[in-house]
Amino acid sequence: MIVSPATIQIQWQEELRSKFNLDFIRMDRNAAEAALREYGADANPWSTFPHIITSMDYLRQPAVLEQFKAATTAMYRGDSGVLPWDLLIVDEAHNFTPNRFHDDSQRTQMLREISAHFEHRIFLTATPHNGFTVSFTGLLELLDPVRFQQKAELSTGDQKQIRVVMVRRLKSELNARSVRPRFAKRRVKALQVDLT
Repeated sequence: MIVSPATIQIQWQEELRSKFNLDFIRMDRNAAEAALREYGADANPWSTFPHIITSMDYLRQPAVLEQFKAATTAMYRGDSGVLPWDLLIVDEAHNFTPNRFHDDSQRTQMLREISAHFEHRIFLTATPHNGFTVSFTGLLELLDPVRFQQKAELSTGDQKQIRVVMVRRLKSELNARSVRPRFAKRRVKALQVDLT
């Protein structure tokens, strides 16, 4: 399942289809209603499709989240140790960053509730966190609660664990590995400004 802002769902769907030949359904109110019409009033749209892209703001709605959790509970085979979902990809993950201890937004609460049902998790973002260690470690805790805990300061051990799980790609690195640079070189020119 992919959770992203609504504005990039179509891009995710098209890229997955063209690059990997994977068909993902965009789960929103219209898709849920269509699934109910096609499969019956008792069908749960979240258990009907194997590949889903959904909006972070659609899934955070209480009734929708409860429907997702009901489908997940029905899929869970606890005796086998297999989690109901294989992979959760969260795009624009910085939108889920906790602000302070026990001060979760609806998006953060939703991600906290669903992430435990996925065997693997990938959080994607091109936006740095807000600069507060407690927010960054809160996001890391959502990614891997065994390895990370939300805290105000990072220890040396935390730094080592971050290097294990985080992949960072800079534009300069991508250009260096490309035959033709993908990104224009940045040039900064200082301008003298005299204040009066």
